[in-house]
Amino acid sequence: MDKGILKKAILALLLLTAGVFLISIYWADIVPVLRESLKILSKTKISYFILAFLAYLLSVYLFAVRWQQVLSCLGYDLKPTDLVPVIFGGIFANNLTPASRAGGEPLRIIWVNKQFGISYTNAFVSILFERLVEAIPITMLLIYVLYSFPSLDIKFLPVKTSFNLSSTYLLLLVFLVVGVIIWIFRKKLSSLLESIYENWRQLRKSFVSVLLLSSGVWILDIIRLKLIALALNLPLSLYLIATASILYLLLGSLPITPGGLGIVEGGLISVLRYLGLSLASASSFVFLERFISFGLSSVIGFLCLFYYGGFKIWKNIKSH
Repeated sequence: MDKGILKKAILALLLLTAGVFLISIYWADIVPVLRESLKILSKTKISYFILAFLAYLLSVYLFAVRWQQVLSCLGYDLKPTDLVPVIFGGIFANNLTPASRAGGEPLRIIWVNKQFGISYTNAFVSILFERLVEAIPITMLLIYVLYSFPSLDIKFLPVKTSFNLSSTYLLLLVFLVVGVIIWIFRKKLSSLLESIYENWRQLRKSFVSVLLLSSGVWILDIIRLKLIALALNLPLSLYLIATASILYLLLGSLPITPGGLGIVEGGLISVLRYLGLSLASASSFVFLERFISFGLSSVIGFLCLFYYGGFKIWKNIKSH
């Protein structure tokens, strides 16, 4: 067995053991929260839930349109509907792979190569270009969330001292960390940017449309979360929803558990509680959101892989 896979399996097992241990200790406190959460979920407004699910499906379709626009500039004539099953298959792979997009992107590249004859290089460049352009609306949303985040009172133990970390300093701290990460991986990033530069004449034609579609995807993400809040009758502000949206991306990118399972839920609930929601309300909100973005998306992805023959491609990826 590969050492990397073994380490991840051991880490996941340790996290699971720790989770079971903590649940057994705090079970008496968890039961009332579960009851309250079930009470909130039992009053879910189905119409809003359906609209939230439709918003999710529309965002996936926009992903397909965005990718089709980039591939069109590279000389490939495809319809967005041709790419929707590929994207859902990638989502399913991501949900079963530690670190978001660690398994889905290779599957997408090989799938479009086998089915549509798109070269590995062009498939890779198209996805990379998508991600780089998408970083623009993500950065804008992140700035808004960090700048509006309430000040943090950080306490040092056992010394009874604390200091206040304002949103401005938090913003500067985050971008300092990002800058350090970029500097560490500068060689790898430079080679990726070089790939984009070599194809820039073709790719630039789709820049505006990709930027608008990427922004549209994130707007739909916020709309979906707002609809989930309405389904549960939770008065969540735009800021709370934007925070949940960007946090979902960041936590899901941590290479710890498949699809960020457990990490995303724990992180989202903790932040929503810090921002004023009760534990039961935060848990209900996160459960319903993950039911759509993880549960239902995995079911659709599985069906796409099964019907369009993507499982054979995915097995070939995992065997290498």
